[in-house]
Amino acid sequence: MSVTLSRAYQGYASGAVVTLPDSTESALIAQGLAVAAGTTSMPSVVGATDQLLTQGGNVTYAPQSGVATPTYYQGPLILPCINLGSAALTGYETNGVAPVAGSMNLTEIHVPYTQTWTGIGVLNGTVVGTDNHLVALYGSNGALLANSAVAGTVSAGASVMQNRAFTAPITLVPGRYFLGVQSNGTTATLRHLLAANGSNVCTSVTAGTFGTVPATITPPASFTTAVGCIAQLYV
Repeated sequence: MSVTLSRAYQGYASGAVVTLPDSTESALIAQGLAVAAGTTSMPSVVGATDQLLTQGGNVTYAPQSGVATPTYYQGPLILPCINLGSAALTGYETNGVAPVAGSMNLTEIHVPYTQTWTGIGVLNGTVVGTDNHLVALYGSNGALLANSAVAGTVSAGASVMQNRAFTAPITLVPGRYFLGVQSNGTTATLRHLLAANGSNVCTSVTAGTFGTVPATITPPASFTTAVGCIAQLYV
């Protein structure tokens, strides 16, 4: 991945986007000397006027000026992590399961078009209230791209998709991303993907502390049942 330097480092100026060995980048992020870079670009490999644009590990062609906010919507205004049929809201973990406090539950999502997204919606279970949840978005390389307020918002609305906005909207290029959900308690339930439903997305869960959003995660490489939340991007 790449990082944006918060201070001058080894001849690079503060604010520079640089690519360093993974161990060096992780150390700089941990020390507060850099943050994971969201978007970088490079000249086209075929010498054309277009460029290849890299965002969180996803590479796509983009106009030479880079990626700007689309003038018109490029696809559906809601993009779920899986195809949700008419029975999906009751067919996946009917009552839901309470998460482990502080853990980041991750679900893979494939974004097929360039679009600006406001946040992530997560399917609540039948028990709501009390606990606060926050959401986070990661690139295919595990770099944090966006998150909601770290204080979280209280779980509300049984058996419905509850939307949580990022601190700022983000424009995503086509590629592979991960939707993360973190809870500060173990009472309010969330609905997860089950192997019995034939899910073909990768999921994982990582222990942590609520309100601390990891700058990087290890991208899940396989499906684990009852771990990944049913979630969606929304405009």
